[in-house]
Amino acid sequence: QKQKKLGWLAGVFIPCIQNILGVVLFLRLTNITGQAGVVMTTLIILVAVFSTFLTALSLSAIATNGTIQAGGPYYVISRTLGVEIGGALGLLYYFGTTLATSMYVLGAVEALQRTIAWQFDSRWASLILMWCVACVVSVGVKYVNYTSLVFLALVITSIVCMMLGCFLFASGSYIPPIMDPSFSMYMDNIWPNYQPDPVTGITPTFFSLLAIFYPSVTGILSGSSRSAALHNPSESIPKGTLGAIGFTTFIYIAVVWLFGFTIANQVLINDKFVVAAVAWPREEIVAVGVIGSSIGAALQTCASAPRVLAAIAWDDALPLLGIVKPLFPEDEPTRAVWLTWLLASLATLAGNLDHITPLITMFFLLMYAGINLSCFFLGLLKSPGFRPTFRYFHWFQSLVGFVWCLLLVVLVVSPTTVIGVVVLFAFLYLCTKRQKATKNWGDVGNALRYAIATTALRALAGSTTSDFHAKNWRPQVLTVVDSDDCGNPTNLAVLGLASQLKLGSGGIHMVTSILKGKGMDYVATCELCGNSKTLLQQHLEYYGMADCFAQTAATTSNTSEAIWSAVLHSGLGPMSPNTVLLSYPSSRDTISRRLSTHNSVVANTNSRKDDLIQTIKGISNLKKAIILFRGHSSYPALKNEKNHNDSIDVWWVVHDGGLLLLLPYILSKHAVFAKTKLRLFAVTTSITENPDRLREAVIEHLARVRITATVQVVDLSDTTIAEDMREMDVTVPNKRLSSHKGSDVLQDGNTQHLTVGEVFSNEAYEVPYHAVMDDLELGAISSDDEDDWHAISSPLSANKNQLPEKAKPTARRASPASPSAFHAPANKSQQQDNQERLRTAQSFNQALRHYSLGASLVVTNMPLIRPDKPADDFFNYVDTMCELIPNVVLVRGSGVEVITTYV
Repeated sequence: QKQKKLGWLAGVFIPCIQNILGVVLFLRLTNITGQAGVVMTTLIILVAVFSTFLTALSLSAIATNGTIQAGGPYYVISRTLGVEIGGALGLLYYFGTTLATSMYVLGAVEALQRTIAWQFDSRWASLILMWCVACVVSVGVKYVNYTSLVFLALVITSIVCMMLGCFLFASGSYIPPIMDPSFSMYMDNIWPNYQPDPVTGITPTFFSLLAIFYPSVTGILSGSSRSAALHNPSESIPKGTLGAIGFTTFIYIAVVWLFGFTIANQVLINDKFVVAAVAWPREEIVAVGVIGSSIGAALQTCASAPRVLAAIAWDDALPLLGIVKPLFPEDEPTRAVWLTWLLASLATLAGNLDHITPLITMFFLLMYAGINLSCFFLGLLKSPGFRPTFRYFHWFQSLVGFVWCLLLVVLVVSPTTVIGVVVLFAFLYLCTKRQKATKNWGDVGNALRYAIATTALRALAGSTTSDFHAKNWRPQVLTVVDSDDCGNPTNLAVLGLASQLKLGSGGIHMVTSILKGKGMDYVATCELCGNSKTLLQQHLEYYGMADCFAQTAATTSNTSEAIWSAVLHSGLGPMSPNTVLLSYPSSRDTISRRLSTHNSVVANTNSRKDDLIQTIKGISNLKKAIILFRGHSSYPALKNEKNHNDSIDVWWVVHDGGLLLLLPYILSKHAVFAKTKLRLFAVTTSITENPDRLREAVIEHLARVRITATVQVVDLSDTTIAEDMREMDVTVPNKRLSSHKGSDVLQDGNTQHLTVGEVFSNEAYEVPYHAVMDDLELGAISSDDEDDWHAISSPLSANKNQLPEKAKPTARRASPASPSAFHAPANKSQQQDNQERLRTAQSFNQALRHYSLGASLVVTNMPLIRPDKPADDFFNYVDTMCELIPNVVLVRGSGVEVITTYV
């Protein structure tokens, strides 16, 4: 049978009236009037009602946007602000509702004590009454609903009797038995007259009285929580809720003005139950009404609080609440009822409702602030899913309501209590967040992040990554992960390096994997890409990169073309990648090629190498920085992996915009390298460069760029290392850095083709540098400087006779001042050129093995890819250069400066 829908009167107005009018009206409002006066008490009422009025507007907008399900305000906030904030505020609201049950029970006991002649212990009476209330609620909430109209009738009757009696007493037509005619005094309560309370002995203030009164304006959520049972929620909720607020506000102000203008001040202060004393025709009518209404309100709050707790438990926000979780959502939350009884019983031991009303006020204000904040975000972000039918709504009024509620929390509650509740909220929030109870509820978190991101991107429209100043430059890395034919990611050490760069740089990181095979027009290919992406995301989560953007694609052409496409189309505008991280082919490929005689294996290996060479060339042409990682399984990628080595070694040959310095600094911020020191080896590439001046200049440069590292100068001037590491078809003018501070950028703004010696060594000689030092200068070196001197002179230059015959240089190189330094001699044969490159690679490898064999990571410039050479030329050079060095990062910058010395 279809349930009959309710209108605004029965569905919203009456439930709100039942929950708003209560014990504070009968037992405390007249006392507040005597203490604060008619004017200030009216202001107290308006201040409190203003917060509920703004909250009612926000609630009307939310309620008319959809059905509010079980949990009431918790449901609203959790589905809007997320499970963490919703769970924390929901539990605080549960505590507030539970304390409200205690307040109504204490009010009923206080009214009973003032009515009957004999005295009894109020605490025991409160515990007994609380147990009776819990028993009724545990039987079923329908019995509570049956009595609601009866209790409402008692409340209305009591209000009529007390107001009529007060009017008759003031006019002299009616003298109550316990009242003296002298108690009637006109205009005695206009202004405040704060005096110690006759029970507690505490002298109240304006804000402490506001805290006592505020629970009497709560209850505005009763109608909105029944939106599913309303015939027209968009009309009934605003009309019923706002009507109830207006009606109860009128009653409160009428009582304040009637009693304040007619009853003596001392009577209002000393007799907190004066409303019953002046009631007509008998005071017992009001006493019974107050007791009945208090018990009815206690039943309502004791019935609603467990349902809020059960709703939180059903969302699995806190596993601890599983003990009160009913088997089915529609079941009675019996265990939650008895937990509520236990907490409310403990609160009744306070013995006086004045002690717990400030806490109730704060809990309800925090919930109202959460509702206003939820509506503010929904209105501000203009989400298409937020379509309330309530017309009188604007996000600004929700913002005012949020600020107003928080301001009242700060003003009406003691700082100690506020701090305690804030700590409790933070604890509940962190507990919920730690459970990682991610819910796909469409909360405003995603919408807010989307709005912020789109606003920032619109502001950056028309700009690219190249528009970033060197001060703001950071690597936005696109990591290319290899995969096998089944879509399984391989060479995963590159993800370890990517995760360390991500933590230290804070830029956008993207990861892509390219599958080679059939195109996306095949269903099987799309499924393979989906499965490969799932596996890739699992590996990203393992390496702490769950917040990176992962994508998998398939290509029928060369892999290099797919990677170029990913570089061009990944990201958005300035959020596009400016650095590409590639993995060097594993040694298994080389071994399989050497051992296998099968033509297909050899062809496949050559194809992969050719693809990588083409990929690097294309990325370089796109003006992106390149990181080529030649990693080993021993590379310490995760935080829990121990790093047994103590240094990251940077071998600086070509300046290349400073990227070679920035990357090791970023890596050193990771926990794996927290205790690892940076060591910088500045390589001299010409025999005419001054190593002393070079070392001093590099140390000075490191100090100005705020990077801590030890500096050593290594002499490789007898090799062709400079020609092997930089472009050979560009003639670079002989420009150097000046010696003054802040001059770390060349006049032409490009150091990509200059060696470190050419950038930093301001002194050069027409003859080899060591020849200008006479015996006296050599003899002047003290024993204390001996270590530094050995750092300047490499074993390659000091012990040339120990080198293998094929590794000895055959000729001196030209001065860097000459353009011929950038070109191989024209008369050099191809065979001689190959032999000289091989000797250079061997010499560099010997230097690496001498200094960096025990380093955690070696970072150096990427050798030049010569267009007239096959792919094997590059890989043979790198393999020879890095022999026995397990983890090497080869870097080639994009031609822009990425590090500065100025603010």
